[in-house]
Amino acid sequence: MTNAIHYIDFEPQVTEKKFWKGNIYEPTSAVMERVNTWVRKNYNHNIVNVETIMKPKPAYGTDYGGAHKLNMHGGHIYLVEVVRVWYKD
Repeated sequence: MTNAIHYIDFEPQVTEKKFWKGNIYEPTSAVMERVNTWVRKNYNHNIVNVETIMKPKPAYGTDYGGAHKLNMHGGHIYLVEVVRVWYKD
């Protein structure tokens, strides 16, 4: 039997949609609550690593404090901080 390595990403969810100003997203503390809940429910998995990564999101609103605006020649891309949990089955 082989041990496969998998991962699951936890990124901020939309808490409120606004037409003109973009969306409002949950804070990092709420994301970490979801991560901790997942870890408690999946304690039988062997957690290998927990890390944060920056993931591009082209349409993120400016009301999310964790989004970093990256100016590109063709427009803007928002990089969002995502918590990634690596685990073995």
